[in-house]
Amino acid sequence: MAAAFLCYFAALLLVRNPACVVSARLIIAIAVLIQIAPYSRRPRWDHDAYRYHWDGLVLAHGVNPYRYAPGDHELARLRDGYWELIDYKHIKTIYPPVTQFLVGAGYFLDRTPRRILLLAMGFNLLCLWPLLLLLRARGLDQKWLTIYAWNPLLANEFAIGGHLDPISIFLLLAALYALERKCMWWSGALIGLSVMAKTQMILAAPLLLRRTGVKGIVTFAALCVGVLVPFVGAGVSDLLSGSLAYLRQWENNSSVFAVLRYLLGDGTARAITACVMIALTAWLSVRRGDVILHVGCVLGALLLLSPTFFPWYVSWVLPFVCLYPAATGVVVTFLLLAPYVYYYDKPLGFLVRIPEFILLYAMAGVEYALWRRRRRGT
Repeated sequence: MAAAFLCYFAALLLVRNPACVVSARLIIAIAVLIQIAPYSRRPRWDHDAYRYHWDGLVLAHGVNPYRYAPGDHELARLRDGYWELIDYKHIKTIYPPVTQFLVGAGYFLDRTPRRILLLAMGFNLLCLWPLLLLLRARGLDQKWLTIYAWNPLLANEFAIGGHLDPISIFLLLAALYALERKCMWWSGALIGLSVMAKTQMILAAPLLLRRTGVKGIVTFAALCVGVLVPFVGAGVSDLLSGSLAYLRQWENNSSVFAVLRYLLGDGTARAITACVMIALTAWLSVRRGDVILHVGCVLGALLLLSPTFFPWYVSWVLPFVCLYPAATGVVVTFLLLAPYVYYYDKPLGFLVRIPEFILLYAMAGVEYALWRRRRRGT
């Protein structure tokens, strides 16, 4: 991965040259090669793809995946050879309806976890479409698409881990492009689908909906209700059970949250970070300015304040680095190799976070200071 990042950084330095001209076709062609390079037919290092596979299997057999946890005896008849590899069998699914529909539909085409990897890889590449349209709509050089398209961390996480975050990212970027084109109905519908694919995108929704007006709000509400209806038989408690467990229990590779938890305790730290995120979202929702920048700020703050910061979560903000190029946003993807050590060499534990986040915050501070200096100069 370090060698791959050396090639990535070298490529971006070449692209940064004003004389460099790179066509969109070449960018996408190289992105396809980079994405399929780590593909190995089955998940490695991470077991999330097996949980996606199980949810799809359950739904394909006509069972509501929110009603039962994988370990429940009522579903023993559905267990296949991949069931043993599922983590947290006692917790009901946390994945929203749009993701459930896609993994369930894919089960009829391929009954192995391989389809999860292919789905993640496909949507990761599909994200390049609305991102390219946004760059062109804003008069920005399309060569900055390389920041997202050629990133080795994302290619690795989606081809090997099968994380399905690109589904919601694609829908979010499409919603932003629709808003850019003043298509309020479409923007509201697409952000609704994005939220129903990844719950965390609910923080981006108010920023778009304030600008779409009634049209967007109506389609947003209609889409959210529409995709939830097939699952309401499980009841509110079961629908939220997995997500609440995630919010209350998970902690991994956090920075600000880890400090707050050490000083104030787990419950207080979660309450403070939640209140800060709600306040930031509310403030940026009513504030005038560039909605794309505001959405990027909200999602970036969420990563830095959240109890969990898995490496693939950086895919939520990297598209915005293409629209607002910043060295920190690029380098952070390399720093997120540190959690691999945190996961698989347990004796190091918390210590690997120190260089990871010291470098992240130090670089962000330096880059911000340089930006302020240039701004004063103009």
